[in-house]
Amino acid sequence: MNIILNYRHKNERLEESLQAIGCSIVYNVWDIDQINEIGAYAVIFEFKQILKEELRFLRLSYKLKRATIPIVTWCLDLPNIGARQWKLSLLLKTRLIDIFATHSLQGLQTVHGIKSTLLYLPNAAWTSRYNLGNVSMEDLRDTGRYNVDVSFLGNIDSKKHPEHRHRAEFLNALSASLQKKNIIHRFEDSRYLDFKSQIELIQKSRININFGCAADRPENSSWGLPERCYGIPACGGFLLSDERVHARDDFAEGDEIVMFGDLHDCLQKIIYYRERHDERRRIAENAFNRINKEHTYVHRAKKLLEAINEFHGAKS
Repeated sequence: MNIILNYRHKNERLEESLQAIGCSIVYNVWDIDQINEIGAYAVIFEFKQILKEELRFLRLSYKLKRATIPIVTWCLDLPNIGARQWKLSLLLKTRLIDIFATHSLQGLQTVHGIKSTLLYLPNAAWTSRYNLGNVSMEDLRDTGRYNVDVSFLGNIDSKKHPEHRHRAEFLNALSASLQKKNIIHRFEDSRYLDFKSQIELIQKSRININFGCAADRPENSSWGLPERCYGIPACGGFLLSDERVHARDDFAEGDEIVMFGDLHDCLQKIIYYRERHDERRRIAENAFNRINKEHTYVHRAKKLLEAINEFHGAKS
């Protein structure tokens, strides 16, 4: 079946996972005649593009409605969509979007009269990039392979990306505390490391930190988990994450994920888990198994396709 992805840039994760379950992908088709000629089973829009190109989207959505082709989007931005929250409410109430997949249900409980289908669809592990590689779980049980106590991988350039200022401040404060206790740590900007180097750091680190995500707002952290919360365990790493509401929907706390509240709590848990290799590995292996059972992008593509199939079943 043919799926159209109307995205400003290629979405490799979504494209790859949809192809893995038998879909053919065509990018950026905004002409209804072409869409009909392609025989599109659904059109998936980048959520940001809907908000940035309102008139263009509205013109096409009207034509897609008449052609009974499902209009789908996957939002990874809640709650960080600013003053455009009212636009999201309008889209959902008028069902200008048929299927609204979202990494977080945050704020949607207060939106009354929703007619769109809501689908909780969190981030996932991109397992063609983040995986065990040439390392086995048995290898990761070897205490001698670890040479870093704590690591972080992510965007830490708060000058070019002010949305990460809070993260940079937290990591700077954490680094100072770790130095005082002679705890070896590496905080790296992942944009400048290839996948192999990232995986190597994850698999050489006793503890891998998650703090902050691009969807956070200064006054309101996102409920959703960033991709690293799935990618780290997919590589066999032990994850210590900041508090996320949806973490408890996706993982068993204490058995598959460990979370911290503030800087002091983070430091105390680093000290605790640094010395407890067997407990770390038990949690990491549980998380790895949960990822491969439920939390890859292929799982997300299957769930999205199920919702699209239901749309077609309801209209027939």
